[in-house]
Amino acid sequence: MSADMIFKGVSKRYAVPGGTLEVLRGIDLVIPAHEITVLLGKSGCGKTTLLRLAGGLDRDYDGEIIRPDDRRAAMVFQEPRLMPWLTVEKNIAFGLTRRETAPEKIRELLDLTGLTGFERALPSQLSGGMEQRAAIARALAVEPGFLLMDEPFAALDYFTRASMRQAFLRICRKRNCGALFVTHSIDEALTLGDHIVILRDRRIQAAYHLTGKPVREAEAADLKERIQYQIQGGDPEQKEIAP
Repeated sequence: MSADMIFKGVSKRYAVPGGTLEVLRGIDLVIPAHEITVLLGKSGCGKTTLLRLAGGLDRDYDGEIIRPDDRRAAMVFQEPRLMPWLTVEKNIAFGLTRRETAPEKIRELLDLTGLTGFERALPSQLSGGMEQRAAIARALAVEPGFLLMDEPFAALDYFTRASMRQAFLRICRKRNCGALFVTHSIDEALTLGDHIVILRDRRIQAAYHLTGKPVREAEAADLKERIQYQIQGGDPEQKEIAP
């Protein structure tokens, strides 16, 4: 069985007074294992809905979603959602069984996310970036095959956000896990994505595979312009960007 996550003709509707509201239509998408796929688009285009479907948080849809049995998904939200009365190490271990909560495992996650020395701190004693790193460590504790990221850096300041992007890339490489990452930021998509998927009008309007990183400055400017055009309403186009 493939380790990729696969969407086949997936559509999603919500019941509303007087009828239904369609938010996704005929989504065909492969989310590769071990790579980062970024969902990009304007508010209301269906990004978070698709993310929730990928994580199994919503099972009311048409079509088929194939999730590898041996690759669990873990979600990181816009807010860290840490338990304020628990220390960092206990937040990381929250939800694990006693057997899964090995001290060496928690130490490894603290080190991986740059939180060593803060294991006994409460969330109120952390910066925003540190809280998000703790949330990522908690997600990694379940040993997921995929991380599902719902604009996790949106509330951070510019410098912290840039630092968190690099930390996230390092974590994904070290853990060899795939990710589905939702953002409104084209710059963030270009920094993080192996694949960029643009959603508009309930459909996938364009998809890009970045074959090399970092994209050269001139290429990045051209690609950013094309993506902006497609988000705003240009014709769908699929390109491969050479290294």
